[in-house]
Amino acid sequence: MRFPTLLSAASALLAAPAALAAPASEISSQNDILSPDFVPLYKRENLCNLKAPPQLCTPNKSVTVEETAQRAYQFYRAFVVDGDPRTMFSLIDNVYEQHNPGYRSGPQAIWSLFCSGRKIGTEQSTDWCFDATTNMSWARYSVVDRWRWVDGCVHEHWDQGERFPSKDKCFKLPTTTP
Repeated sequence: MRFPTLLSAASALLAAPAALAAPASEISSQNDILSPDFVPLYKRENLCNLKAPPQLCTPNKSVTVEETAQRAYQFYRAFVVDGDPRTMFSLIDNVYEQHNPGYRSGPQAIWSLFCSGRKIGTEQSTDWCFDATTNMSWARYSVVDRWRWVDGCVHEHWDQGERFPSKDKCFKLPTTTP
């Protein structure tokens, strides 16, 4: 009787590496062959056991506009698309001035809202923009958020009555083709 149990356990172990290496679009079709405890690699970690963000951004005056635009895109991805609190907070400085009267300033004031790694949307259902002339970035999902970047870090935040800028104002990140 133990042989079928060991065989199914061995099958699950052998199938797991193949599923882990598969593109995310294929993983859902393979989930039924994996154990119910399977956690896909694209699921972000829950950091709510930490009392504070593990790392904040250190402002650096030598960060270029291009680097800030890339960081703004990484922040959008971490905040909206990926639900990645570690990356998100690594791009926020220790000031993080909050312009929403419902929240205090400082990254600690919003940590409990984002530590669980909750995703807000997909790249197809949301949008982002970085305007190099104002050093501001925006994320559009069910609302519009705006952030001011200082020395390569998110420094201020607004989310009431914000308007997404026209696409011609948005910085164009370089694209690479294989």
